[in-house]
Amino acid sequence: MAKRLTKALREKRRWVGVLVQPEITTREKAAQAVEDLRIHLDLASLKLMDFRPASDREVGDLSSDIAGTHSDGGLAVLKVRLSDVMDLRRCIEGEKAFEKHGMRGLTTSGKIRLVRQRLGLPKPNRHR
Repeated sequence: MAKRLTKALREKRRWVGVLVQPEITTREKAAQAVEDLRIHLDLASLKLMDFRPASDREVGDLSSDIAGTHSDGGLAVLKVRLSDVMDLRRCIEGEKAFEKHGMRGLTTSGKIRLVRQRLGLPKPNRHR
């Protein structure tokens, strides 16, 4: 009989909070930038989970330290495999990352709730 897929056997992932260029104004453009980055880094999996463009950010969003010091762009949360997170961070935390890839890494965690909290993003509504 096959082994049951438990939490310990599932693939591990990390959540990365990024600052996105103000020119990226829609979720589709942000998803395309993430896909271009995935192809550039040759990653197996990189997915855009949350996105808030610079134009939609309000004063209430800047309640966190990270979001308050980076008010010049949109915010996004990316899902990446644990095995790929170091390559991604090395790429988006460089000095020229914002100009080259359109995004810059701000925070990383194993829990999406913590990344959203650090960026000051609200929890999205569940669609049932």
